[in-house]
Amino acid sequence: MNYIIILVIGILSSQDMNTDTSFESSGTTGSVGTVTMNGQVYNQLSLRPEIPIRNLGVGLDIYLYFNDDGMYWESWNFSGFGPAYRTIIDKIYYLKWGKPGDNLYFMAGALSSVTLGHGILVNNYANIMEYPQVRQMGFNLQANVAGIGIEIIHSNFKSATPGVFGLRGSYFIHPKVSIGASIVTDLNQMAGLPDSDGDNYPDYYDFYPTDPAKFDSSSFYRDIYININGSVNGFDNWYSTSGYNNEYNLEDTKKDEISGVAFDATLSVNKNLTFYSQFGMLLGEINDAIYTGEDKDLGWGLVPVGALTQFGPLELQAEYRIGSRSFLFNYWDKSYDLNRVSIFSTNELKTRESQLFKYGKLSGFYVKTNIAVMHLLTIGIGYQNMNGETWNSTDNIYTTGESNQTFLSTIGVNPTLIPKVGKAEAYYQQSNVSNPFAFTPNSSTIWGYNIGVEVSSGVMLVYQLRTTYISDLDNPGEFLPIKSIQIETKFVI
Repeated sequence: MNYIIILVIGILSSQDMNTDTSFESSGTTGSVGTVTMNGQVYNQLSLRPEIPIRNLGVGLDIYLYFNDDGMYWESWNFSGFGPAYRTIIDKIYYLKWGKPGDNLYFMAGALSSVTLGHGILVNNYANIMEYPQVRQMGFNLQANVAGIGIEIIHSNFKSATPGVFGLRGSYFIHPKVSIGASIVTDLNQMAGLPDSDGDNYPDYYDFYPTDPAKFDSSSFYRDIYININGSVNGFDNWYSTSGYNNEYNLEDTKKDEISGVAFDATLSVNKNLTFYSQFGMLLGEINDAIYTGEDKDLGWGLVPVGALTQFGPLELQAEYRIGSRSFLFNYWDKSYDLNRVSIFSTNELKTRESQLFKYGKLSGFYVKTNIAVMHLLTIGIGYQNMNGETWNSTDNIYTTGESNQTFLSTIGVNPTLIPKVGKAEAYYQQSNVSNPFAFTPNSSTIWGYNIGVEVSSGVMLVYQLRTTYISDLDNPGEFLPIKSIQIETKFVI
């Protein structure tokens, strides 16, 4: 098992400010502990001030990493415009204005859940699934300008090629009827591989993942070769088969783009009942060599009818779905950053797009519900069950009879019911598999829980566990768990 362990001892302080100032209140979380970066363990010292200024909320994330070898200065690199920009942006946890549904709302920084329109392309996307090892600076804007609704999603301003960049416009053609159009793109799925030093050699293939000037030891061995042979003649041929060279080739790893467009219409019957229809297409081409079908273009999906309703504590969403070959509903979801591109072997990279050939013509339903149970529990469940074609990798043909299922779940316990418990919640999800209840992990599997225990008056110990999965390079088809553990002690003054 692989583990990422973060041990945190935090102090949360807040105070009322009665002076004549625009600051309404402020809070600061301080923490000390350990974090693993590039395979090395560092001590961590951090401060996270949270400052509300009227409708504007500001959260900073200021931290230092150090060990016996000294300070980890890569997180404080001002050697050029690019490194300085990433350093400054990295210290902003969030900037927030207003709330969803306002005429102007935006969130910059950590995005925990973002949906574009009714979600046929982007649904419940999050850019924090690898935090704090990977800190992304995203952006979500919702605005109403002259009766036109505008929404923007950008997953990471620290990258020239974000995993999600989406635009949506909507307009009410009648007081109760609106239409909308969306476009989403990932300009280079290959950019999903971590590259700490920004030299375009992913950390997995980079012999020096924190040094932008080096990616292998060719200069070291070139000097030795010259000393032995008297010249550099023949070095390249010898080095290419020596086992010391970096086999990752930038020229062979071309940019791989995928995009999507969607259109929708919405009828608001009243404040508790809404009907809608949506259509989406993925734009790209499957480049996986396994695929031998006739159509390599990506497919489309249709929701002829969907409904949103609320009955007291029950919120319900239901859709009937129809999809062509090579299409996935909610393509950009919570697990997208985890399997945008994956390493399957030393020389084999696979994008999520390249695996779309596995999904044939499908139809079925999707239902999502959130309910509060008598002030005891809050439960959220999403379930998709579609039937039709499935790719048979043995015979390289589509067969019928298999189902495509997705299960998303969260559960929270009212902490006032259990003495000394300040928080208790758990979650599990698995997408586009034949049986998500078999609990067979794959790259879409995410589960975890958060528990807070009051150890004394005003002091709470919070334990957070999140587990995701990556391909096991030694056992193709198997997946290894990546556990992220955070322990935080909060003192409220």
